[in-house]
Amino acid sequence: MPHVLIIEDSYLFGQFVSDAAILAGARTVEVVETQAAAETAARRKAPAVVVADVRLRSGSGLRAVERIVADHDAIPIVYVTGYPADCDGRLVAGGMVIAKPVSHDTLRTSLSQVIAQWRRSMAH
Repeated sequence: MPHVLIIEDSYLFGQFVSDAAILAGARTVEVVETQAAAETAARRKAPAVVVADVRLRSGSGLRAVERIVADHDAIPIVYVTGYPADCDGRLVAGGMVIAKPVSHDTLRTSLSQVIAQWRRSMAH
């Protein structure tokens, strides 16, 4: 069952994303607020999907994702950010960029697509 790691430094938005991920089919979620916490969380439990903000108060969501992807097989990354241009050239297979603000329905639908894609890849 898919575990989703959420890297988001706004507590309320992190909960918003967590709720959307559960409704989209995530079995478990973990929300972290810093680059260091994200890297530690991914070492502790390998995520099936990472949802990351780009700019964090402590560290960088982009750098956290680079390190997480380097340590694991291809993990779909969903950037949810107010700075979508920062993601240019940084997407890995199966990833996407969602610009903030975003509706709950749009986020849930997008995460459903990514989780479904992950499930298909695990079936092969």
